[in-house]
Amino acid sequence: MSDALAGTTEIGSRKYRLPAATIGVRVLLVSADIQIIDTLCEFMGKMAMHVDICSEFASATRKLCHSKFEALVVDFNDRAAALELLKKSREMTSHKAAVVLAILNCNEEMPSAFRAGASFVLVKPLSPTVLARTLKVSYPLMVNEKRRSFRCPVQVPVYVSTGSQAEVMATSINISEVGIALAKSPPLQVGDRVALRLTLPRTQAAVRITAEVCWRDPTGSAGMEFVQVAAPVREQLVSWLAARLEEYLPEETALKS
Repeated sequence: MSDALAGTTEIGSRKYRLPAATIGVRVLLVSADIQIIDTLCEFMGKMAMHVDICSEFASATRKLCHSKFEALVVDFNDRAAALELLKKSREMTSHKAAVVLAILNCNEEMPSAFRAGASFVLVKPLSPTVLARTLKVSYPLMVNEKRRSFRCPVQVPVYVSTGSQAEVMATSINISEVGIALAKSPPLQVGDRVALRLTLPRTQAAVRITAEVCWRDPTGSAGMEFVQVAAPVREQLVSWLAARLEEYLPEETALKS
């Protein structure tokens, strides 16, 4: 796990450190079993996954509603509650495609776990070999899910224009495949269509994108959703973001089976 910490959580008599918001893959681990928590944190830590631990299903649901995770790991100690959490996660737009790993009590629970939305299953007691192999297979899927929602922090000049108005320079805060956040943006209203012109770091040509303002705050910061992106520009943006994400993420071969 990352050394950047947001606090601690207590399971039984033990305290576990929680990671702060980070660019890497985020995992929500739902379990009150200290041995399972220790084992998962050890193996996922080797792959620099950022594990958020939750011992109660109600609080896990709240976390899924308010935060984005690329993976959900659920202990089936309470089978009915675990199945309900899996089903709820698949109904959430933000977690519909997340990787879900179910930790089962027995093989007979596999059919219901997969029907509820599990991507992978492990059966207690956890086998280190099987766990390592499962994480190696599932990690690229987590990275792919991270890529879709990845907002890369970047500060570059962004030239904003509306209609026939002259361009006004703002500064980017972050950028993703679907939008951009700006600081010191021109006075705009939610719903305004704007033309953006910017040059991504380590590239040569300026890109032009049509976007729509989706939020704005009193400090002048604004969020914009891309609405018209030419195919070559989209390819360049996706490629650039993938390269930046790779700089933050470890190779999936970090775990040896």
